[in-house]
Amino acid sequence: MSYTIRPLAPEDATIAADLHIEGQPGTFLTSLGRRFLEALYAQMAVSSYCFGYVAVDGDEVIGVVTGTTDSGAVFKELVLRRGYKLALPVLGSLLRHPSLIPKVVQTMLYPSQTHIEPGEAEMLYLATRSERRGEGIGRALWWAFADGLRERGYKRMGLCVDVANAHAVRFHERQGMDLIRTFTMYGREFRWYVLPLE
Repeated sequence: MSYTIRPLAPEDATIAADLHIEGQPGTFLTSLGRRFLEALYAQMAVSSYCFGYVAVDGDEVIGVVTGTTDSGAVFKELVLRRGYKLALPVLGSLLRHPSLIPKVVQTMLYPSQTHIEPGEAEMLYLATRSERRGEGIGRALWWAFADGLRERGYKRMGLCVDVANAHAVRFHERQGMDLIRTFTMYGREFRWYVLPLE
């Protein structure tokens, strides 16, 4: 089946949130709820700190990749521009699940864990619809993002992978990424990978 790749747009936020929930059930950002994820992806689509792509088959979005040149700035921008829309759903999630509060703090400290260097940008999320996996869509999106960084003058692409996600670890290593460091977040081990773009 054929598909095309185009830049992420605000109207893709709902399907991007769905793909995030499908691809990462039980993770911290997913636990904050669909409204939070929709607002996050809508902000990424218009942020000067982010860009991304979607794979489209006809009118259907079947995959998404997003990333940032400054992960700390993205969350600050999200709070400043969309905070009033997020306050109640996020507060509701935290009241229902107080155990999420330390994870909020850890998420705010995340940029200090990755130690992103000048000339380096980060891929944040990559997902393909489950029924379309194995068609090379994820790989095409991955390289579209890497090429987008090259065009913007970045020298390295970094990304964070949960060690428990063996499929993701294998996928990113097959693309030629180098393991730089490991760190602990949310009580789990993560790996920071980097791909030289020059």
